[in-house]
Formats: sequence, structure tokens, C-alpha cells
Amino acid sequence: MTPVDLVCFHHAGGGSASFHALRQALAGMGADVALQVATLPGRESRRAEPRHVDADSCVNALADELEEQLTRPHVLLGHSMGALLAYSVSQKRISRGLRPPEAVIVASCRAPHQPASAENLQSMDDYQLAVRLARYGGLPAEILDRPDWLALLMPIVRDDLRIFQSFLPSDEPPLPCPLYIFGGCDDSLAPPDALAAWQTHSLQPHPVRLYHGGHFLFRSPDPALVTAIARVAAGATLQGSGIR
Repeated sequence: MTPVDLVCFHHAGGGSASFHALRQALAGMGADVALQVATLPGRESRRAEPRHVDADSCVNALADELEEQLTRPHVLLGHSMGALLAYSVSQKRISRGLRPPEAVIVASCRAPHQPASAENLQSMDDYQLAVRLARYGGLPAEILDRPDWLALLMPIVRDDLRIFQSFLPSDEPPLPCPLYIFGGCDDSLAPPDALAAWQTHSLQPHPVRLYHGGHFLFRSPDPALVTAIARVAAGATLQGSGIR
């Protein structure tokens, strides 16, 4: 049976490395999953491309890039900002009459209709913003002593935050596919009530599941989280093959 495509959308400031530990963990347990990361422009192999700074252009571009790629059974997984991207790309594909995902997984993110955090991260200077991200586990603490690294990284983080903060509630109907909602037990940025609000955005919502860790769940993913993702992928494989 052909492995299901698991397309992952990273957090603000992230890239393909954001899901390296998950890729390794899934491979280590023998999960039949083809994991790929939708890496945004302006980083890694796409460093020379101009970065997106608003949600609409980012979602439209991602939908265009993935249009011919997602012809087989697939699951979209998004973490933090990536959760909003995974959800919005799913909606965009459905509105275009393209194949919907077998399932969508959103992790560590408030629901789209909830207001953004009142904390104005953009008003902080680069060092203050880096300290805040390091506090939540989004940056290694040692980078705070490397101004040359911060100078390269922080413009990317700031543009991604502009994407995150520009998301507006959609008037599209709820997703027709199952929606899995994951979070961290110690995540103050996406507490259980903020996660539970996602349930209105799918006709097949699953209960919120919390796993060991904070906001950055995929840096060292809880084995139970990896197992849950593998089970979602396995279920998508059966759905896509017509087996129930």
C-alpha cells in the first residue's frame, strides 16, 4: 500500500528542520508515512525568494504550489502558525474543487476565529523578541549571544509573525474531513480552551489531546504524540484506498 503523504507546515521562523525529530520518530516506529515540509520562501533552499508578509498571499501561494502535488491520499499537519496555514490551504483546495485531505492535524494554535494575542511582539527589538521566543522554547538560548545569527534570523521571524497576525476569520464552511487538535500540557500560548475552539471548524472534529511538552511540541515529540500522528496517517491510508 502506498504511504500517505503527511505535509507539514512549520511555525513562525521555522523551516524543514522543525519536523526533523518527528520524521525520525515516525521512521523509527516503521510508520508508513511520506513526510514532507511546506517550507516558506526566504529560508533554506528558498532563501533567495521574497518572503510573504500576509496570510492571503501566503495561503494562495501554498495552494498553488501544492495543487498538482496532492493528488494521492494526504494529511495536512500544522504547528502554531502552520496550523492556520494547513487549515486555510485545505479550505482553499476544497473551494477550487481539488482533492480534500483525508484529515487535518492542528497543533499548538488558537482557533482561527479567536483574537490574536494582545502582546505586541513586533514592538520589541530583536533581542527582546529573541528572549521571548527562547523562553517558550522556540530558540536555543545560546543564540542570544550571537548577534550575527540573530541578524539573519529575526527578519524571517518578524515577517512570519506578520502572516500569523494577519489571519482573518473565514466565511468558508467547516472542513468536511476529520480535524485532530493537539496541544502541549505546558503550553501557555495555546491553552486547552483555545484549542477546543477549533472544533467548530470541522464537521468531524476530534477531542483535544494534550501531550507532554510546551508550545514547541515537535522539538522533542512525546512518543504518544508520534503514535497519534501515525494512527491518523494509517487511517488516511485506509480511507484513500477505499478500505474502512
